[in-house]
Amino acid sequence: MSGEHAELGGPDLRNGIRRRGPQPSHPPASTTRGRFGELLLSVIGATEGAQGADPAPGRLADHAQCVVVSQQLRGKLCEGLERRPARAVAAGEFLYHMGEAARSVYLVRAGLVKTSLVSPGGQELTLRVHKAGDILGELCLCLGERREQAAALEQSNVVEIPVDLLIARLRQDPQAALDFASDACAHLVQAYERLRSLSVEPAMGRLTRTLLELASNLGETTPQGTRITHHMTQEELARLIGARREVVSGLLNQLRSTGLISYTRRGLIVVNRQALRDLLHRIGEA
Repeated sequence: MSGEHAELGGPDLRNGIRRRGPQPSHPPASTTRGRFGELLLSVIGATEGAQGADPAPGRLADHAQCVVVSQQLRGKLCEGLERRPARAVAAGEFLYHMGEAARSVYLVRAGLVKTSLVSPGGQELTLRVHKAGDILGELCLCLGERREQAAALEQSNVVEIPVDLLIARLRQDPQAALDFASDACAHLVQAYERLRSLSVEPAMGRLTRTLLELASNLGETTPQGTRITHHMTQEELARLIGARREVVSGLLNQLRSTGLISYTRRGLIVVNRQALRDLLHRIGEA
């Protein structure tokens, strides 16, 4: 295979993925969708009653504003639920696997957790990296089983929230329900952006975009640039952009040699965000 999109690959995880055995019975997806639809209808009714006939004040101008609203309101949703006992998860430990019954969502209290897909051939593509304060596994409200897997990238603490408890919380508080919906919409927008990037951008463009996203979500400002505060291996970067590790290694060396990124003594990546934005713009115009 040749060309940028022949790079898709990665470690064969077939031996590391738990095989599907008999699964505990769970409500069919149609039943779950019905419950979620009923919940949304009740929330819409409550919100309209609170806002009156004019919906304009509640409209969001664009997707960027959706993300901002989601971040501001996340505390409203997590209030009370985050007091549930936390579970310690070691680096590499799975929260759940593809194909398992989906009966809960997870709140990341500390650490870093990734969600990913694994192909029948064992190739893994990381969908999203979740930091402290993020919620994952929300597809359990629409589907009867897990369509993705979740594993800790480092020592983490997570709170498991059963679906029934989450739905009860959302029914009681329309604002919390709006928070949850906004967060889900933000995830959907990011998924579309990832799909577009994987489809049309060369590997350098995908890596540059991913480094910018990591710097935005996990970065802190230093005199040298924006330091990504969590250690990201070349293997994990490869799974994020759908390329082979050796390809990512070569691209990182190019970015380092031109001064767009550097490394701390601990191996953390420091990026020049404006220079990376300029590079991404040039790649888009090529």
